[in-house]
Amino acid sequence: MKIPDSPLLRAAREIKMSFTFSAIACLVIGLVLLLLPNLSQVVLCTTVGIVLVVYGVFNIISFLMERGPAYTLELLIGIAATALGIFSLINPAFLMSFLFTVLGVLIMVGSICGIRRALNLRAFGFAQWWAAMLSSCATLLLALSIVLFPGVYGNMLMMVIGILLIVESVSDLLAIRRLSHFSRNL
Repeated sequence: MKIPDSPLLRAAREIKMSFTFSAIACLVIGLVLLLLPNLSQVVLCTTVGIVLVVYGVFNIISFLMERGPAYTLELLIGIAATALGIFSLINPAFLMSFLFTVLGVLIMVGSICGIRRALNLRAFGFAQWWAAMLSSCATLLLALSIVLFPGVYGNMLMMVIGILLIVESVSDLLAIRRLSHFSRNL
């Protein structure tokens, strides 16, 4: 007997698809970071530097075209973004340290969410909830080391970030699979 399609079921499928897509994207990014750390650093620094310069110049031009006191903040943001972008293109080590710290924080947030999901799995009675908990805790510890020591790792840090993204995305995919199985049994 087929269950009628309801708005709640459609929303659940969309959420599952969104989480699955996100986990697969993180898996692909993790593999690229793991297998091509030098190229990843160069592409990341160059891309961020160029985006900052373009954004800054856009804000400066916007200020020059409008020239009102309300646009003074745009000028300041434009100058700051352009300067940071140029500095980042000239000195990529600074940008890498900053980006590693930001990525470490993002990975920490993801692993904290993974810990919460593992606790939910335990509450639902899944026997292997502890595997998701262990991988999320390991990810949290490694992400914390990235935040505390961003410039120490070099290429290894890109590879570690890749491994963390792979572990977290595989853990997410397994959790999505378990929850899908659980919801089908309901």
